Amino acid sequence: VGSHLCQMARLQGASYVAGVGRDPQRLMEEPISCDYAVDYTKTDPFAVTEWCDKPFDVIIDLGGGGWPALLKNRSSGRPSIVKSAKAKGRYLTTTPDDPIFEIHKFWDMLKIFLFPSLGRAMYSRFGLSRKSLPKYSYVLALPETTDAVTRTLALASENKLVACIDRQGPFPFTSNGVRRAFELQASYHAKGKVVITVSSEK
Repeated sequence: VGSHLCQMARLQGASYVAGVGRDPQRLMEEPISCDYAVDYTKTDPFAVTEWCDKPFDVIIDLGGGGWPALLKNRSSGRPSIVKSAKAKGRYLTTTPDDPIFEIHKFWDMLKIFLFPSLGRAMYSRFGLSRKSLPKYSYVLALPETTDAVTRTLALASENKLVACIDRQGPFPFTSNGVRRAFELQASYHAKGKVVITVSSEK
């Protein structure tokens, strides 16, 4: 998702795209082509001087945990890496603060997805928070129409949107190969799509 997001942001006219991952050099290479990237295991992305001096218009958090970091920076008086809601800054996320969770009851689902996102959306849009926090939005679903998928497939067919394949693959279609592929996927650290070669054309 992240590799496609960076490409789509550029195609939509973003002037500066930054990435966060365990392999920042890969994020600055084609086809992802970020302008700058940091390794979150070594650098706090919410404290990068360049980003604090010139905050982003939008942050899209695919890993979770970004909103608490913004709140922590605000309470400590540190500058934010994203503009405030008053300055039209936005914070979009696709996951709860902790991306690994279990749901056993409907109430659990509400506590994880609905209540925090509604509270943050209201809190960041009204009152004094508008001056220090970006607009919070929890975004998970595509529109009901097929337009987004149609446009995405068209960009892929024109080679404007390129799938990133993890460099450890493609894995062979053997017991060991499939096991290795699933282990990589389960590690949450695949760098692109994990591919298994089922057959080859001759």
